[in-house]
Amino acid sequence: MDLRLLLRSGVGIVVALVVWEALAHIITTDLAATLPQRLRLALAALLPAVFVLNLMIVVQMRLRAASGAVDPLAGQDSRLLQVNQRVLTNTVEQLVGFVPALLALAAGAPPGWMPLIVSAGLVFALMRLVFWGGYLLGPLLRAPGMAAIFAINVSTLIAAVCVWWPWTYR
Repeated sequence: MDLRLLLRSGVGIVVALVVWEALAHIITTDLAATLPQRLRLALAALLPAVFVLNLMIVVQMRLRAASGAVDPLAGQDSRLLQVNQRVLTNTVEQLVGFVPALLALAAGAPPGWMPLIVSAGLVFALMRLVFWGGYLLGPLLRAPGMAAIFAINVSTLIAAVCVWWPWTYR
């Protein structure tokens, strides 16, 4: 494996975790004492990711309209259209794992963890933009964003499993 790819991936993971922690210290919320409040806050934390997803959809639609390549099956897609479609598809794929993990974590975690949960949603959206921008610059430059998203997804999943594991269930 290319050392540069490993370094870029490592940078992406470190940046994501540092930003995640920093945002968690900035975010304060007293709105998470009950389960419904925690779930509402977690759903709101997903809105930045949904915004980024919709931004990707709008950009793809505009690119198709501007290029005249309205039929994606005709084989006329430019590299830009192909990259954007792959980013869009990958974003949906990543959301499929992130959303249930974040909601499960919010449902089982103590209220004091909510700043971490909210910041996870923000970092997810930010790192999707990093992935998108990197991919547009070159395939290897998507590595920091992809590694960062993987770190957020795995961390959220592990935390959710830990709060719901039988020996921690109350």
